[in-house]
Amino acid sequence: MNHVNHLNPLAQLPVLGVGINYQKSYAGFLSRHSHLVDFLEFNPDALCSWQEQAGHWQLRRNPVLFGNFLHIRQKLPVTVHGLSLSIGSASGWNDSYLPLLDEMQMEVKFPWHSEHLGFLDVRTPEGEYLHAGTQLPMPFTTEALELLVPRVRQIIARYQLPFLLENTTYYLPGMAAEGMDEVDFLNALCEQSGPKCGLLLDLYNFYCNAVNFGFDPYQALEKLDMARVVEIHIAGGSQHKGFHLDVHSNHTPEPVWELLQWVLARAPNVKALVYELLEQALDAVTEKGVCQNLERARACWQESREKTHLPDTRIHRKKMAESI
Repeated sequence: MNHVNHLNPLAQLPVLGVGINYQKSYAGFLSRHSHLVDFLEFNPDALCSWQEQAGHWQLRRNPVLFGNFLHIRQKLPVTVHGLSLSIGSASGWNDSYLPLLDEMQMEVKFPWHSEHLGFLDVRTPEGEYLHAGTQLPMPFTTEALELLVPRVRQIIARYQLPFLLENTTYYLPGMAAEGMDEVDFLNALCEQSGPKCGLLLDLYNFYCNAVNFGFDPYQALEKLDMARVVEIHIAGGSQHKGFHLDVHSNHTPEPVWELLQWVLARAPNVKALVYELLEQALDAVTEKGVCQNLERARACWQESREKTHLPDTRIHRKKMAESI
């Protein structure tokens, strides 16, 4: 299952290397540390303004924000990581996101695009539109797959590009059902959606879930179809009342670095690694801290390209067990 298939469209994607999520304040950083960044990942939503229309908030491209992005990007390759598609909304996804992406694709070429595996928008039986304000996770059920798979196929057909889904954090028990856990759900989603459906594996999200719910992430990830992993995210966050939160506001914690090395050794089609940080956290992490995370990410990336053997999972499991 994890061997490279040369007919696999995910295997044919270009290797981008180590990148960072685009922020408008990165202009100076990129000019000073261009050797640390191979590509930029941008969120189309962040280059837009929200406009209310018929009781529904719509995305509209902001020419100033988009122009700033093009200037800061310069000649760096880019990937797209969306936030507001709300692909899992039972009442339908955000109709303004895909036309926005259509428009941006005319000016910025990208080898793949991705979205969070969750939902933001809710339409009540009375027709009222509600926005959650943060990604809500999908339950790991057959019904959720029946909703998602046709939508993923539609997006792949629309752009003729690989489309990646990112695993999210969840904070309530009972997400698994019908004997299906998160990894089973991700495998089924990819298999049913076709060969151009891939995964953006957010290792900090997965680590948060493992710590919060007390499971072994290595044992869980051993079931994952690693051939579907095209991109990896690393980040750090905070804790609140004993829960690890996915807020991208800190350095990458040590257990996530260990997970990264383990996954890189097993994901034959991984093409990109991104360190994520909220713009509001730049002052706390500092420019030096961002460089440290990127330097270590690059070291892990380069080491994985050179090695052919698999590290001993027992060592990683022991360290993870001590951290949970």
